Amino acid sequence: MKFNASQLDSDFYLARAKAEAAEIFSKTSTRLKRSFNQILETTLYGHAPEVFLIKEMGFTDDTRKYKDVIDVENSFVEVKVTEGDYYVPYVLKRANRARQDTWRDHPDILYIFIGDKVTADYSLHGIYYWNKNKKQFVLQD
Repeated sequence: MKFNASQLDSDFYLARAKAEAAEIFSKTSTRLKRSFNQILETTLYGHAPEVFLIKEMGFTDDTRKYKDVIDVENSFVEVKVTEGDYYVPYVLKRANRARQDTWRDHPDILYIFIGDKVTADYSLHGIYYWNKNKKQFVLQD
């Protein structure tokens, strides 16, 4: 699964990212001394695969605060983006910790995309499922 952010519905993409960026910026605890534009840039980077999944793959927007998408089988999905394969273990480590924090209501499905910040090219690195016995996300076969 590959796409370029330039292919996305720009009105939907920008409106969605601006709404979440505004929510993040509104709280000191989530703003973390960042400007609105810095938050928007990060949000746009992370939202591109979500918008692609919604507009091109039949997923639904999960409108709960700081949640991502709902797949075609009505399962909640967390979407993460990183700059290269070398960061995937770090993304998985953070996702494993977040999934174990029950208050986060973290989904059992995790999509990890690799996103190039210069070219805006994105590709799906893998789909991971929560393994209750191992207490970690495992790559789908």
